[in-house]
Amino acid sequence: MSCRWKQTISLRSSARRAGASLIDVAVGAAVLSIMLIPAMKMMGESSTRIAHVGLQDALLFEAERAIETTKMSLCDVTAFDSASGTIDTAVSDNPITEGRAQVEFVADPDIAGLLTIIATAYQDTNGNRRPDSGEPQEVLQTQWSRP
Repeated sequence: MSCRWKQTISLRSSARRAGASLIDVAVGAAVLSIMLIPAMKMMGESSTRIAHVGLQDALLFEAERAIETTKMSLCDVTAFDSASGTIDTAVSDNPITEGRAQVEFVADPDIAGLLTIIATAYQDTNGNRRPDSGEPQEVLQTQWSRP
């Protein structure tokens, strides 16, 4: 008698659960919406940040290139002595759209023969050939002495 009873119980438990109930579906949908919507939002923010970091990296590269190119040209004494003001050039071989690099020379008032080189790489979105406050830009600065 005890064997029949166990057999009946096992048949009932397997026949009882054939599919998901409406509550199971509703709970599953709620869990997905609670987790999936913020995850999708984070993915969108992440791609925006990656694009911003890529632009910053490209601008820093251009500022560094402007400084190194300027230092090479200042190895000539005549070029060093005549260096003053600001030079603005377009960036041509970088994927930055509307990219420009500006190099400014500032003579040190205390030490003769010492120049401060300030390189600003910026994305000139309005086309006025000046770095404006709303435009993405990166600034690097170094000093160079007379050869």
